[in-house]
Amino acid sequence: MAESQMMAALYQLEESQWWSPEQLQESQFDQLRLLCAHAEKEIPFYRQRFQQAGVGDFARLTLDDWRRLPILSRSDFQGREELISTQHIPAPYQVTGSIATSGSTAQPIRVSTTNLTQFLWNAFTLREHQWHYLDFSKKLSSIRYLNQREAGYPHGMALGNWGPPATLLYHTGPCSILDSKSTTVLQQWEWLTREKPAYLVTYPSILTELIKHSAHSHQQPPEFSEIRLFGETVDAELRDLCRETWGVRLTDTYSANETGPIANQCPEEPHYHVQSENLFVEILDDQNRPCAPGKIGRVVITTLHNFATPLIRYAIGDYAELGPPCSCGRGLPVLKRILGRVRNILTLPNGEKRWPVLGWGKLSRIAPIVQHQLIQKSLQKIEARLVVREKVAATQEEEIKHVIRKSLGEDFEIVLSYPESIERSPTGKFEDFKSEI
Repeated sequence: MAESQMMAALYQLEESQWWSPEQLQESQFDQLRLLCAHAEKEIPFYRQRFQQAGVGDFARLTLDDWRRLPILSRSDFQGREELISTQHIPAPYQVTGSIATSGSTAQPIRVSTTNLTQFLWNAFTLREHQWHYLDFSKKLSSIRYLNQREAGYPHGMALGNWGPPATLLYHTGPCSILDSKSTTVLQQWEWLTREKPAYLVTYPSILTELIKHSAHSHQQPPEFSEIRLFGETVDAELRDLCRETWGVRLTDTYSANETGPIANQCPEEPHYHVQSENLFVEILDDQNRPCAPGKIGRVVITTLHNFATPLIRYAIGDYAELGPPCSCGRGLPVLKRILGRVRNILTLPNGEKRWPVLGWGKLSRIAPIVQHQLIQKSLQKIEARLVVREKVAATQEEEIKHVIRKSLGEDFEIVLSYPESIERSPTGKFEDFKSEI
C-alpha cells in the first residue's frame, strides 16, 4: 500500500513540476486558504495575528491579503511551540512526533510532524533522486555528524542498504556512515579510500578538506559517480575545484528540519528549484517586499501541509538570491544561490552589507593553509584564523592580508591568528565567515 501511494505521489510530482508558475501559485493558494482557515480555528496564536493584520475570510484569500500577514521569526516561535501547534488536524492525518532544528543559531525550535509531512518529505527526496538518475544498486557512503560510537573510526557504521526513502521503492546497494565530528581529515580520507563508494554524501566543508588533502598528498579519491552535499552553503569555487581536481559533479540540496526539502538542485543547471508543491517560498527585502530576480533577500517559508504546527510566513534565518525561470522548462521557482545566515554577512564601515567571498584556493597559493575562518570583530577589524602546516613568513602574511582586503573590497585591519584547529558547530557544520558585530 505504501509503495503504491508513493508511486502515485511521484507520478503527480512528475506532472506538476512542468506546470506554469501561475498554475503552481493557484494550487498553492488553494492550500493556503485551507491552512490559514485551519490555523485561525484551532490555534489562538494565529487567530490573534490574523485579526491584528485585518485579514479574514480565508476562502477568498488573495496575494494582497497574504502580504499583509506578519512575518513569523524564530524569536516569535522559540518557547511558544505549544501555542503554535495543535493536535486537532484533518482526518485521516495524525500527529506522529516532533522534530527539532539543529540549534546552530542558538535558537532551537521544535515542530510537530504528521504522517503526511513525513510522506511528503520522502516523496520530494525521491523526486530529487530521480532528477539526478541515481543508480540505487551502487554503494553510498556518508561522512556527517552522527553522535554514535559505532559510527566512529576506523570502521564507521555499515548498513545493508541506503534506508528510506530509497528502500521504499528500490533494492539498493550497501551504505556506510562515518561520524565527522570525532574524526580527522586523515581518518576520513583513509576510511573513504577503503569504502570506495560510488556516492559520497557530506558537508561542503568536509569535501573541501578532503580535496585539500588529496591535492597536498597527491592521492586520488575513489571513482565517484557523484558527490552529494547538504547542510552548508555551496559556492561556485567549490564546484569548480571539485570538477577540476577530481572530475566529479556536485549535487546540492537545501532543506531544514522544520520544513523538509526547500529547494533541490536542477538536473541541468547548478541552481535550485523550490519544492513549490509542499512549500510557499518568498524571497523578501528588508521592507518585506518581494525581491526581483538577481536580488538577495530573506527566505520566508510557509509549510503548505503541516496542519499540526503550521509555519505561516516563517523567516527561517537564511538569505538567498532569486533567479529567472529555468531553461529546463520546469515551472518551479529558481533560487540562484543560497547564501547563509545573517551572521554570515559582512558589514562595511559605512554600514553597507555584503556577502563575503574568499575561497581556500586564493590563500593556498600563498602559504600552506589547511583551513581558514574570518571573524568580523568590528566595522574596521577582521580576524583571519589560519590553520597551517608550517610557519608562515612575514612576506606571506602581508600577501594574505592583501588578498583578504581585496576579496572583501575594503581596507580592513586584518589580524592573523594561528589556532591548531577550528571548531565546528555542535552538529558538525562549519562557517568560513562569521560576524560578531
